[in-house]
Amino acid sequence: MTEILNIKHGKIVGVHTSVFTIFNQEKYDPKAIPAAWQEFFAKSAGSDLSKAGTFYGASIPSMSMDAPMDYFAGALVDLDAEVSAGFENIEIPDGAYLAVPHVGPITNIAASYQSAYMEALGASGKEMRPAPHLEIYNPALNPMADDYQMIIGIPIN
Repeated sequence: MTEILNIKHGKIVGVHTSVFTIFNQEKYDPKAIPAAWQEFFAKSAGSDLSKAGTFYGASIPSMSMDAPMDYFAGALVDLDAEVSAGFENIEIPDGAYLAVPHVGPITNIAASYQSAYMEALGASGKEMRPAPHLEIYNPALNPMADDYQMIIGIPIN
């Protein structure tokens, strides 16, 4: 079941990587995003970032299947928060997101992405707006569990 989430203006501070979209299976590297998260957790250990109750993946889609997208793994903080050495950030504007749940092991997320963009977005009657696309994670949950839940956030008007 989808819902609308309003995300406040801030920035995601974390680790940046470039990766081809999951829809480009020929060039997609399934290890790139997990590696970014491992690097984020290693670098943020003991910091305020590691204590966030929610973690965010933010992607800036490429307009070409031949170019990788930018992906940030991290925590959402206030816009004026300081960015520590070794981290990068991306601004997240105020706005609405279509929240599409993914249930099941994170390794099965491709089907949820396809459903989110090919079915749920159209059924919502909303249009995408230019903003980072989000993944919203609860760090207390096991991403490999059959009952794991996270949110795919599509920026909408």
